[in-house]
Amino acid sequence: MSEYLEDDYVDDGYADDYVDEDFNDFWQEQLQKTPWWMISLVVHTIAAFIATLIVFEKAPEKPEYEYIAEIQEVKKEEVKPEPKRDVFKKTKPVKENEPTVEDPVVKEAKVSDHNESNDNEENFTMKGNEEAAANSPLKANFDSSFIGAGGGAGGKFGTRFGGKADLVKEGGGSAATESAVKAGLEWLKRHQADDGGWDADGFISKCGSDPKNPGECDGAGYQWVDPGVTGLALLCFLGAGNTATTGEFKDVVRKAQKYLKSIQDEEGCFGKKQGHYMYNHSIAALAMAEAYALSNYNPLLRSSAQKGIDYLVKSQNPGKAWRYSYQCGDNDTSVTGWAVMALKSAKVAELEVPDSSFTSALVWVDEVTDEHYYRTGYIQKGDTGSRLQGVEGFSRSEAMTAAAMTSRVFSGTERTDARLHGGGALLSNSLPAWEQDAQGQSLVDFYYWYYGTLAMYQMGGDFWQTWNDKMKKALVENQKTSQCVNGSWDSVDPWGKAGGRVYSTAINVLSLEIYYRYAKVFGAK
Repeated sequence: MSEYLEDDYVDDGYADDYVDEDFNDFWQEQLQKTPWWMISLVVHTIAAFIATLIVFEKAPEKPEYEYIAEIQEVKKEEVKPEPKRDVFKKTKPVKENEPTVEDPVVKEAKVSDHNESNDNEENFTMKGNEEAAANSPLKANFDSSFIGAGGGAGGKFGTRFGGKADLVKEGGGSAATESAVKAGLEWLKRHQADDGGWDADGFISKCGSDPKNPGECDGAGYQWVDPGVTGLALLCFLGAGNTATTGEFKDVVRKAQKYLKSIQDEEGCFGKKQGHYMYNHSIAALAMAEAYALSNYNPLLRSSAQKGIDYLVKSQNPGKAWRYSYQCGDNDTSVTGWAVMALKSAKVAELEVPDSSFTSALVWVDEVTDEHYYRTGYIQKGDTGSRLQGVEGFSRSEAMTAAAMTSRVFSGTERTDARLHGGGALLSNSLPAWEQDAQGQSLVDFYYWYYGTLAMYQMGGDFWQTWNDKMKKALVENQKTSQCVNGSWDSVDPWGKAGGRVYSTAINVLSLEIYYRYAKVFGAK
C-alpha cells in the first residue's frame, strides 16, 4: 500500500442517454428483428397517406357529375389493449448473443422527488415488487444473488431505494450523517469534469463555478489515479440511490458512466495500463457492475460491465489474488479487497463470475492472517500489522485486517468464524479518531475507516455500535462547511497525497452511506 503512494478509478429515456455506437448498433438490431408484417403495415400506411394528399390536390372544386356510392360496413378486427407493464418487475440480463430484445427501452425503478407517499410513508420505506432488483433470497456461499439478506427492502442493492430513512435510524445514523452525505455529493457534482470523470489533480479548474461557494480548493492528487477516483465518486451517487435516469443526480451518473466506458480498452481494462493500475481498474469495475445492476440490467451497460469483470478475473494470479498489474505473480491484501468487492457486486448484477475467484482470494487472505490475533498483513503474515511500512507522520492502522474481514464477509464466511471475531476485536481497539497518538503520529486514515465501517457494520452488535459512534463523529465534525471546499474533506490521511481531495471526499461519503449502501449479510444483529 505504501508503494502506492510513492509512485509519481430503466426508465423511458435511457436510449437518449447513450447516443453512441452502442446505441446505433442496438437500434439497428431492433429494426432487423421487427416482424415483416409490421414493416409492411408502416410502408402501406405511408403510401396511402401520400396518395390521399395527391387526390386532394388534384380534385376539382365542384364535381361535374353526381355519383351514388354504396357504402359497405366493414367489420373492424378487435384489438385488445396491451396489458400495463410493471416497471418494477425484474428483467433478465440481456447478453450480446441473445436472439431478441423485446423492448429496447429498459425501465428503471423511479424514485419520487417527494419523500412521502399518499399515506405519509417516507419514500424510501415503500416496497416494490419482491421480484425486482431490490429483493432476492440469500443463497449458498459464492452463489449469493445479492449483498445482504436483511434490512429494509432486503436483497441486492434495494436498501438504497427501500426503507432508507428507517435504515439510517436503525443503523445508528442521523440527520447529521445524511446532511454530510448530501453536502459531499454536491461538492463532487460541482467538481465533475466536462468529460464526466473526476480529475484528481485538475479538479481545481471547476472551483468558483458556484457563486454560493466561492473561492478555490486545495488538495490535488496524482493524475494517474483519475479512473479510480472517478469510480469512487460514481459509487457515492449510486450508493445514495441515483441512477442514469432517476434521482437528483442522474445527469452526474450518466456522464460518469459514459466516461468510464470511454476509457475502457478492448481487453476490458479501465484506464491506462501503467503504474499500479489494478487499483484503478478494480474500483472502476466495481462501479460499473453496480451501475448495471441498478439500471435494471440495461443491455447498453452490460457489455462494459462484463468486460471489466472478465479482465479482473483474468488478471488474478492463479490460485491466489491480485496486486498492481495483470498476473504479476505478487499479491497484496489491499488490491485484493477492491477486487473481491467488484466480483461480489458483479455477482449481484448477475454477471458471469467464477466461484474460483472467491476461493482463491480467500486462500491468499488466510495465508497472510496470523492464527493468534487474526491480524492480516499486506504482502506477508505479520508485516507490521497492516502496512508494509508506516507512512511518515501517520500511525500504523489495522487497514489490512479490515479489508480482509470485508473480503471474508462478502465471500461467504460465517459470522461465527474466529477470524472475523478476532479481527473485530483488533478494530475495536483502534477506533476512528481525528487526532494524534501518544507519539504525535496522526490517526486519521480514511481508507482504514472505510473498510472498517464495511466490516463492523456487517458484524453488528457491540462491534458496530462502538465503531459507528467514533466513525460518524470523526467524519461529520471535520467536513468542510463553507467556501468552495464546502462538503469535502481535506486530504490529510496517508493516501491523500495520491488521491487528493476527490478521493478523501468520495471515500468518506461512502462510509457515511453505510446504513443503506449494502444490506446485512448476516441479517439484523
